[in-house]
Amino acid sequence: MKRLFLSLVTAIAVIAIATGILAWISLQPPAWYAPPDFSDPEVAKLADRAEYRLNEEFHKIRPEEVWRIRIGEDAMNAWLSGRLEGWLTHDQEITLPPEIHDPQVHPTDGGIWTYAEVEITQGSPRPLGIKWWIWVDEGNVHVEPIGVRLGNLPLPMALFESQIAEFREELTDVKAVIPLLDDRIVEVHHIALENGAVVLTCRTTLN
Repeated sequence: MKRLFLSLVTAIAVIAIATGILAWISLQPPAWYAPPDFSDPEVAKLADRAEYRLNEEFHKIRPEEVWRIRIGEDAMNAWLSGRLEGWLTHDQEITLPPEIHDPQVHPTDGGIWTYAEVEITQGSPRPLGIKWWIWVDEGNVHVEPIGVRLGNLPLPMALFESQIAEFREELTDVKAVIPLLDDRIVEVHHIALENGAVVLTCRTTLN
């Protein structure tokens, strides 16, 4: 009886410790997740520079030949920290859900992580990350979720099968084309993911 009692106490202690460790891991963001402060003039300048360069490259008058642009992680996250919400509400007429705060991205050669503080329970935000694989095929952009983490805690993809199925249905037939204001278009031929950057291979042509 005494041995059984000790075994039970030990098992409860192990479960409690494991639960505590998992809870702690789920609250810890990855080391790279450090949303920049857009009130910092240097961050705002980096965001402005990134947006200006992207627009400049897209609107350049160039022969109909392939060109590339590399977009660095720091520039993307500076822009996300202060420009995303205005772009969504003004250009896309949608708003960021109030439960989601400080979205950031982290490109790697194995996929691109998106993380944000998400209020899973009211007043208790947790870092939630989704890893995506993005590619272009036959003129369409394809996006596939390949990993989910709560903090640094990996979650089984099987838990999200129905949501992933809905996501796939919503993102069918997304053309890899960016229309310009002067009757030209930018065709995105290839998206390459690197550690710390995204490289777009494009061609500018008449619509």
